[in-house]
Amino acid sequence: MKRKLTPKEIIYDFNLDNIHLREEINNMPEYDEVYKKIKTALEIDRDGYNVYLIDDFSKHKLEAVIEFVKENLKNKGKPQDICYVIKDDEKHPKILFLPGGKGKKLKETLENIQRVYSEITYEFYNNSANKEKEEIIENLQQKRNDLINKLIKMSEDEGFTVRPSQNGFTFIPIKGEGELMNEKEYDSLEIKEKEDILNKVSGLKSRAQEIIEELKEMELSEVEKIKSIMEEYYKKETSKIRKEILDEFGNNEEIKEFLKGVCDNIEDNIKNIYSINYDDDEEEINEIIYKYIVNVIVDNSENDAPQVIFEEDPSISNILGSIEYENKNGTYVTDISLIKGGSFLKANGGCLILRINNLLNNQSAYYYFKKSLMSGKVNLDYNKGYLELLSLSGLKPEPIRFSEKIILIGDYQTYDLLYSYDEDFKKIFKIRAEQKSLLDINNEIKQSFLEKVDIICKNSKLNSLSKEAVKELAKFSSRKAENKNKLFIDDYELRRVLMISDNKVKNDNRTKIEGKDIIDTVYDEESIEKEIGQSYKENKIFINVKDKLIGQINGLSVIDTGYFSFGKPIKITCSCYKGDGNIIDVQKESDLSGKIHNKAISTLRGYVNTLIGGYEKLSVDFHLSFEQLYGRIDGDSASVAEVISMISALSKIGIRQNIAVTGSINQFGEVQPIGGVNEKIEGFYKICKLVDNIEGKGVLIPESNIDSLVLNDEVETEIKKGKFHIYSMASIKDALEVLICDETIGYKELMNTVKKELKKYSGKRTTKKVE
Repeated sequence: MKRKLTPKEIIYDFNLDNIHLREEINNMPEYDEVYKKIKTALEIDRDGYNVYLIDDFSKHKLEAVIEFVKENLKNKGKPQDICYVIKDDEKHPKILFLPGGKGKKLKETLENIQRVYSEITYEFYNNSANKEKEEIIENLQQKRNDLINKLIKMSEDEGFTVRPSQNGFTFIPIKGEGELMNEKEYDSLEIKEKEDILNKVSGLKSRAQEIIEELKEMELSEVEKIKSIMEEYYKKETSKIRKEILDEFGNNEEIKEFLKGVCDNIEDNIKNIYSINYDDDEEEINEIIYKYIVNVIVDNSENDAPQVIFEEDPSISNILGSIEYENKNGTYVTDISLIKGGSFLKANGGCLILRINNLLNNQSAYYYFKKSLMSGKVNLDYNKGYLELLSLSGLKPEPIRFSEKIILIGDYQTYDLLYSYDEDFKKIFKIRAEQKSLLDINNEIKQSFLEKVDIICKNSKLNSLSKEAVKELAKFSSRKAENKNKLFIDDYELRRVLMISDNKVKNDNRTKIEGKDIIDTVYDEESIEKEIGQSYKENKIFINVKDKLIGQINGLSVIDTGYFSFGKPIKITCSCYKGDGNIIDVQKESDLSGKIHNKAISTLRGYVNTLIGGYEKLSVDFHLSFEQLYGRIDGDSASVAEVISMISALSKIGIRQNIAVTGSINQFGEVQPIGGVNEKIEGFYKICKLVDNIEGKGVLIPESNIDSLVLNDEVETEIKKGKFHIYSMASIKDALEVLICDETIGYKELMNTVKKELKKYSGKRTTKKVE
């Protein structure tokens, strides 16, 4: 039903009475569905139930999601520490999982074990407190001396002196005067004398070899006795630290076995290389003791619950971890202490949050990200590369099991591409969450909106807003929603408007953002809109806003530049002549129309035939044109205007030019809602103001678009004054009554006139009137 809307139906109202900031801010209502999906993912303890969150990224939203996940993980218990340890093979570090905080303790315990073994081993070698060991050493030394003295005496009896050498002993002949014979003197001897010396040396060497063998057997026997003593010594001296291990790690068999193995291996290996002399054994002793290392790659000593981590730079090394290399004397070397843990491991048992764009922008990161999630393991083998080729000390660490939830933040287009073309993606992201951007306005939503604005201002260090400014910002959000009863929540746009408004306030040396500041920012005209307006004013673009014209109507369009959109009236004209019922659309014929517009023309043809042709074939062709429109046109929002212009052209009755119209129709003549209604109304208002005045001007819109009305303050003010009007329609009949009919001609008379005119083209007389 047609009617003129009242100001109350049009004026935007966002009452903030009794709405105040709360001390404790609740979750964002637009994220209620998102939180449900995240909670579901956290509760399903199965692989692949990770979340792809479709949303624009913002710090405030991220912080809210992190807090929500933390709240849901707080009762999950302390997360485990993760350590790499050297057991037997230094090239193949093994992984150990410990209760949170025990990683550091394990490292301290190992270092304490090493310190103890270093000290007691030194004491055993160098301290004479153990009488049994000292007696064995003294006895061994005495026997050694006796055998050496015996060899010396034997050598002297044969006329030789003995000198120790690398391979045993060297025998040097003695001259009669007791001096040693030199090589020149030996060479001057007679052959027989030389042979005699050589025979004696041969005999002495044989005896020396026997003594050496005897010494070795004796030393082996005595050293074995000392090793037995060493074993008992270690047992006694390490009893305390072994007890500490049991006390500290008594419930963890794996850790106890590791530390017990370290102690046993140190003792066995030192006993194996024991040679009485500490200086000779020191280097090997240190290698044996200090080869064992604990590297705590994830330390959860300070964390009472699993971690929620946002990885801002998801490179391979930041996600998985890395094996670093050091340059020592031109050679790249590494060891277990240079292994670093990544976000996967730090968030083990908890949640890792990433942005898909950042992940895809890091070379190869997405591949290894998927590979790790599919296998449930972090494998640092990816790090094999150029440095390892130059290194002689590469590592092959044991892969690390991990289990956590992933929240990947990105847009719908990326999700659609990955879901459609990446088979692995749909297996590891089985849950999709999306912010509910459109929210019904109620007191709770008003409260949340007020708090959101306050948070943005505080985080960005902006001036506070007056209530009028908050209302205008809400109006901006409702305008985005194209519904006065809803808010479209877009953090990016809210922040943009607030930043620009705040800058204006600071330049004016004020301390509060007012409603006008928001209005100036939101409704700031771009140069293209001003240029088009000037073209109307200078009559470069034709428009009539005050007469009644046949076959001419003011339709409305929206020009969208991508970053800015505004309304613009368009003169739509129609002429008709005898024909076969065709509707010839100039735009379509000139290939200047899109598919939706072409569809609308086909719908129009069906409706017009039903409206004025009935079962008889129309004998009229209609020629429609969007005047002075040289670009491509699309959409169906001009179909009401086209029908009205066709009826006007056929009936020869004029259309009011002071009222512009927008609306789409179906084949039954019902008027359907359209988009951009506010921009269209404001566009017509501005042009009327430029070329004439706004008195008595107005716009006819679909009844189903009444809730879409969120007009700027200037238009609302003129509507309140009764100068500018908004009319609504539900059918073509309503539109005709507003745009053509008046006190002299009603709808029935108009349609009878149409039938009468139609008969002229067909050569038949009108016999039936519309009742």
